Amino acid sequence: MQEHIRQLFSENIQTMIAAGESLASPLENAAFVIVNNLVSGGKVICCGNGATDALAQHFSQLLLDQFETERPCLPAVALQSHNHSLQHSHQQDYLARQIKALGQSNDVLLVISLTGSEPELIKAVEAALTNDMKIIALTVDGSGELSGLLNQQDVELKVPAHRQSRIFECYTFLLHSLCELIDMTLFPQQEDL
Repeated sequence: MQEHIRQLFSENIQTMIAAGESLASPLENAAFVIVNNLVSGGKVICCGNGATDALAQHFSQLLLDQFETERPCLPAVALQSHNHSLQHSHQQDYLARQIKALGQSNDVLLVISLTGSEPELIKAVEAALTNDMKIIALTVDGSGELSGLLNQQDVELKVPAHRQSRIFECYTFLLHSLCELIDMTLFPQQEDL
């Protein structure tokens, strides 16, 4: 069993190394997109589906409250997870309906997908595009339809992994890194403390 434990750690490390090599530039771009939109009065709207909904909530809370040092609150909201009170005809539109109501052209949609084919997340991205929002998408290799919706102003953080556990771990690290980059850019004096 201990050998298996060591293999798990090794697999995680290899995934992180591969992600670090392929995602350094997109991660920097994602931070700049968020910072520029926040500076121009926008907000970050976060959403996920299933397990990634918890990551969307976590990232939103880190922006609203703080990451590792005290700083002013940053405008962010995590969309309400699936609402069972919606009529059946709106079951896959629950995120898109919130984006249509809350999203503006100077906002960023941060969407977190484990497969790239979740209908709820695809409809959310389509709604954000209709509202002229920029999109930052955490996706995986072979993300299909969701990746195909993104354009040049958007940023895709495509994790080079196939096991959902490794992907989820990498997503958590990417979101924490994104918070740190945002804080470094907006509040550089905090880094000296």
